[in-house]
Amino acid sequence: MVTYDYIITGLGCAGLSLIYYLLDSPLRDKKILLIDNSSKIENDRTWCYWAEKPLEIHPKNTPLIFWDSMNITEAKEAVLVNLQNLKYFHIKSSDFYKEVREKIKMFPNVSFLKDSVKEIESSKEGPVRVITSKSGIFRSKFLFNSIPISSSTNNSKVLKQSFVGWKVSTEKECFNPSAVSLMHFVSGQESKTDFFYILPYNKNEALIEYTLYTKNGIEISMMEERLADYLKNELGVTTYDITFKESGSIPMTTTENPLHIHSNIIHLGTLAGCSKPSTGYTFYDIQKHCQSIIEELVKSGKVNSRKWIRKKRFGFYDNIILNIAVKWPAALPGIFRQMFSKNQANLILKFLQEETSIWEEIKLLSRLKFSIFIKSLLNYERH
Repeated sequence: MVTYDYIITGLGCAGLSLIYYLLDSPLRDKKILLIDNSSKIENDRTWCYWAEKPLEIHPKNTPLIFWDSMNITEAKEAVLVNLQNLKYFHIKSSDFYKEVREKIKMFPNVSFLKDSVKEIESSKEGPVRVITSKSGIFRSKFLFNSIPISSSTNNSKVLKQSFVGWKVSTEKECFNPSAVSLMHFVSGQESKTDFFYILPYNKNEALIEYTLYTKNGIEISMMEERLADYLKNELGVTTYDITFKESGSIPMTTTENPLHIHSNIIHLGTLAGCSKPSTGYTFYDIQKHCQSIIEELVKSGKVNSRKWIRKKRFGFYDNIILNIAVKWPAALPGIFRQMFSKNQANLILKFLQEETSIWEEIKLLSRLKFSIFIKSLLNYERH
């Protein structure tokens, strides 16, 4: 049975981010095994984040795509904001996969296994055992995992952000490439827990997503029908080619996954709490979490950052919004539109990135109407 220093199971954004930073560290010569059931060649995800400049891990093998403006639209009333010192960056997952794979090829001490993980076993002092479907058992001193092998919470009770996206190409000019449409709440919607999101690459090409907050499952075909209706009825687009599709579901919850009972098994990504409960944004926090893991390994040979730790007040803010989303969803469009219309956009994004001071938060929140937030506080329930 082969023993490795580190095994990373799941090579999505989190697993590949961790190996990226690991290979840039003094630990680069450790014996490492990567396991995933996919070769990570296909484009299957779109990631976005905001920052003053591209993060170091941002792919450099393709042109840089970003926007410096965004709008929030409720029915026909839109708020257009400039991001000031920030930019809204876009990453195509296949570009990310390719660049990290090229980096991995430079290190013969790193092995890749295309297989599924059946089970993970560990003991208090012994190595971790990873049982795969076809390739047998592998051992390691540390395991970094982003695969939800078993459910620790009742997912039927958790609000989820389900989404379906199409990248469409049109013959006529249909899109405004100067600004991201962050949230478009369409008039006449039965629920205010769904909206549309547009990343316009140019006047003829855009990624359009339909997003729904729900505790129940929903058929992709139904979501695609709403996407097609939006293209036709809101954007006036009837003829187009679909060049890419994506879909997914992100848990919107402040309830944390419990740590593994043994300290040599470390969760990554959404399992580690890197998905922002009120927005679903994950990429930026994954980078911070992975960097902290590597720093601790280099310094002490141990990992204390076994989950992404948020300051308690940001978890409280998130839960206030989730409580509104569950109980009074009709208030959501007004909250987001008001937030962006009454504050500078870079302050809001800094707040959503959980990098504001308490005084900045007081400044931001004091400009909003308090009634719905007080209502949520008086009927407080954790989600």
